[in-house]
Amino acid sequence: LFIRLFYPLFALGPEAGAYQAISGLEWPSILALVSAITMTLGNLTAIHQKNLKRLLAYSSIAHAGYLLMGIVALSDLGLRSVVFYLVVYLFMNLGAFGVVTMVAAAGGGEEIDSYRGLGVRAPYVCVAMAIFLFSLIGLPPFAGFVGKVYLFAAVISKKIYWLAVVAALNTVISLYYYLRIIKAMFLEKPTEAVQIQIPLSSQALLLALLIPTLGLGIYWQPLARVVGGMF
Repeated sequence: LFIRLFYPLFALGPEAGAYQAISGLEWPSILALVSAITMTLGNLTAIHQKNLKRLLAYSSIAHAGYLLMGIVALSDLGLRSVVFYLVVYLFMNLGAFGVVTMVAAAGGGEEIDSYRGLGVRAPYVCVAMAIFLFSLIGLPPFAGFVGKVYLFAAVISKKIYWLAVVAALNTVISLYYYLRIIKAMFLEKPTEAVQIQIPLSSQALLLALLIPTLGLGIYWQPLARVVGGMF
């Protein structure tokens, strides 16, 4: 609904990919700059976080910057890419936050250090977390990869190459801090030997979030058609 209201205020037409002048401001350049700053600040702040909830919160700011890429393009492809990425981001981000919440509720911690060797103590949960994180990075064959491809395609189609380069560099930054979590879970020795017991209901919820995170990375066409019919 927000996009449908926002679009006519700035666009000359669905295929124009341009903005009307409002108060004489160069809205494409302004929004592109906001996008670049948002993703960069979000990622650079996330790097220094040791608490997983704070890390994921700052990474959410970075993902808001990625989403702005589609708004900057303001073409049919750009708007479709925003909606598509919002849908897949919902699954993978809820999944990552869900794992952190479940582990904390089961007696684990929220610090990255507390996840050392967690892959031995709670293997299913850690595999799920790894999938959510790989998708948040934007690696294939997960849904986040397809979402980012659409966003990159949108800005490249409008020849906003510098923003695509900034987004690519930010993806590399995010790779570093997301992989820190995966390294702690699977490559470092456990700090405790006690198994983490996650209730079956919570595991079922993780599975419900895993299915679209995996499925939409392999078979994304149905969602793309639904989103395409919106614009």
